Amino acid sequence: MENFTDLLGDITFYLSICLPFIFFIKFRNNGLAYRSFTLYLLVVAIIQVGMKLYVAHIDPTSNLLFFVYYFVLQFILLSIFYKKLLTFKWVLWVMIGVLIFIGYQYYKDPQMYFRYNPTGVVVTQSILVLYSLLYFYRQLITKGKFLIINIGLFFYLLSSMLIFSSGNLVFNVDISKEVLSLLTNTNLVLYFIFQILILLEWYINYSGFNRKNKNGFLNFE
Repeated sequence: MENFTDLLGDITFYLSICLPFIFFIKFRNNGLAYRSFTLYLLVVAIIQVGMKLYVAHIDPTSNLLFFVYYFVLQFILLSIFYKKLLTFKWVLWVMIGVLIFIGYQYYKDPQMYFRYNPTGVVVTQSILVLYSLLYFYRQLITKGKFLIINIGLFFYLLSSMLIFSSGNLVFNVDISKEVLSLLTNTNLVLYFIFQILILLEWYINYSGFNRKNKNGFLNFE
């Protein structure tokens, strides 16, 4: 089991690096939603590489200082993503309000920079899950883009929020190794599924590989 999770961890790491390059292929040909999601993938890739290098060369015990960049930048870029999809102006005001709240958290307690922030996770990811639900409802009325990505975001954000938002659960030294392993492995599997759905979205709707020409053959242009 340990070998499997190690392999899956390596796969998700390298997929995180590959995904933004794949999406950058069509970056100029698509609008704000596509571009903001592509930048989100790029941020994830940079943070993943940064964490790996930090643990390997600086501090092998903790990489929590990257956490604030991850969940804040995720919230900003995915808020812009859903603002474009939902066309609700209030999404930007919610984003600004949440960023002020999180900024105050770290201003009041600078040591939080080196700790897990469960409140920040709950607030930002619950809002993103709400946006995802609203977009599901929008899809019932009018057909739009990014349905597959929205499905992946909904289940990944919801599950990871439930797993990691219960205080400093994952980073609690008193928690048993079995429970810790179960939580982290579950999150890893869900993240891998999310990555597969991202690839599927790109292949179906943006790659051009699945389009047929007038003779009924696949068009690979």
